[in-house]
Amino acid sequence: MQKNRSSKQALLFFFIYSALLGSLIFAAATFKPSFQEEQPTEISFTFSKELQIQKHNQERKAAKNEGKWKPTKTFVITAISIASCLDIIIVLLWARHENKQKQQGQLSNPDRLTNKKWFWYLVSMGIVLPRDGRLTFSLRNFILTAALLVLLKFWMLARLESI
Repeated sequence: MQKNRSSKQALLFFFIYSALLGSLIFAAATFKPSFQEEQPTEISFTFSKELQIQKHNQERKAAKNEGKWKPTKTFVITAISIASCLDIIIVLLWARHENKQKQQGQLSNPDRLTNKKWFWYLVSMGIVLPRDGRLTFSLRNFILTAALLVLLKFWMLARLESI
C-alpha cells in the first residue's frame, strides 16, 4: 500500500512538473516583452555608446600593458612542456624517496595518504603505482601519459596560433 502511494505521488509530481515546464515554455515563446517596443534609434544610440565605452577601455588596457614583457606563444608552450617533464621527474624522485623510507622502516602509519593507489594516480598521472608494498614505475602508463602530453601540446599550439 505504501509503495503504491509513493509511486502515485511521484507520478503526480512529474505530471505537475511537466505541465508547469510546458506552460513556462509556451509563455516564453508567445510573450512579447514591453522593452521590445522601444524605438530603433534609442537602441542604436545605446549600442553605439556602449561600443565607444568598450573601445575606450581596450585602449586604456593596451596603454597600461605597453611596457610589459609579452612572451611568444611558442615560448609559452615550451615552458609548459618543460614543466610537465619536471613534474614527472619530481614524482619519480619522490617515489624513490618513499621506497627508501619504507625499506629503512621510518614509515609507521599504514593509513598515510601516500599509501593509497588513487593518490598516485592523481599526483603522478598513473606513472608511479604502489605494488607489493613498494612504489613502482609503470612504463605503459608513462608512454600513454607522454603521448597524451605531446598531443595536448600540439593541440594547444594549434589553438594559440589560430588566435
